[in-house]
Amino acid sequence: MRRLGAEPPGHSQNGGKAQIEYDIAAPTVDTEARLLSGGNLQKMILAREMSCSPKIMIAAQPTRGLDVGAIEAVHRLLFQERDQGAAILLISEELDEIMSLADRIVVIYEGQIMGEMSAQEATLEKIGLMMAGTRIENL
Repeated sequence: MRRLGAEPPGHSQNGGKAQIEYDIAAPTVDTEARLLSGGNLQKMILAREMSCSPKIMIAAQPTRGLDVGAIEAVHRLLFQERDQGAAILLISEELDEIMSLADRIVVIYEGQIMGEMSAQEATLEKIGLMMAGTRIENL
C-alpha cells in the first residue's frame, strides 16, 4: 500500500512537506493513499511526480471526476510545473480545460491529426469540427 510519505527510491521521503506544499488533506502522512478523496489522491500523485523535477509530464485526464476546488488545485500545480520549465502534454476531453491550460492544441480523430493551432487562434467551433473529423485546412 502506498502511503502519503512513501515515494520511489531516490525521491524525497518528506511526506509532511508534500502534504503542506501541495495542500493534501490527510489526517497524517501515514494515511494510506486508498483512503484519500479523489482530489487529494490526484494532488498526492502530482506531488510524487513533480518531486523529481521532470522535464516532461503527461497529464491524461488530470481532473476527471474532481470537484471545482480540486480542479483548480491541479491546474495550479500544472502551471507551477510549466513555469519551472517542464513541458506538459495534456490529454483531456474537457474543452474548457484545454482552452485554459494549453499553449498549443492538437486534435486527433480516429488516429489521425486533424490540425494543430495555438490556444489564441483556437475556438470551440474549430476544435469541435476537428473532433468530428474535419481537417484544419478545410475550416
